Amino acid sequence: MQVFDTVHGWRKLTSGSLSKWREESSVVTKVSTAFLLALLMALAAQVRVVLPFTPVPFTGQVLLVLLGAAVLGRYGVLGQGMYLGMGAAFGWFSGMIGFAALLGPTGGYLFGFVLASIVIGEMVERRRAWSMRRVLAAMSLGVLIVYAMGAVQLSLFFGIGIAEAAIIGVLPFVTVDALKVLVASAVGTMFLRPA
Repeated sequence: MQVFDTVHGWRKLTSGSLSKWREESSVVTKVSTAFLLALLMALAAQVRVVLPFTPVPFTGQVLLVLLGAAVLGRYGVLGQGMYLGMGAAFGWFSGMIGFAALLGPTGGYLFGFVLASIVIGEMVERRRAWSMRRVLAAMSLGVLIVYAMGAVQLSLFFGIGIAEAAIIGVLPFVTVDALKVLVASAVGTMFLRPA
């Protein structure tokens, strides 16, 4: 019980100052941070592990999507939009592919990053107090959105059923992404007001 009180007390201390930063930062600060998020997404796209049985590589991008939305709220989607724009223009997507990546087998995941950022960012802006359970639920929803959009585009691109697309484009990533949800929730709560 004492450990819980210590952790909860530490969370309240850090959440107070960081959530205040998130809520009170200027537009310039938030746009600059969104641009930094876009650059981090581009870097994370280059650190990838390719598996022979799926066209979808392992990257650290899902973690950044979740953290970006928690830290920046509605401005998280601005960072994802910048990343998509720069990725299409300069080939910053995984594998250094440009605009073609948006139409390729992994394009659904890229659009999923944007939609997940919209949903989580909106939740962050509207809810004033967050329990760890709510943060975990929001982060899990974000990952499900990315999975759903990724599987749909995989299905359309290869002309396969959605179940088969989920087997090759979702199932291999569930365990690793569950860990990303835990990390994003632990860090993200520091930027949200505790319940």
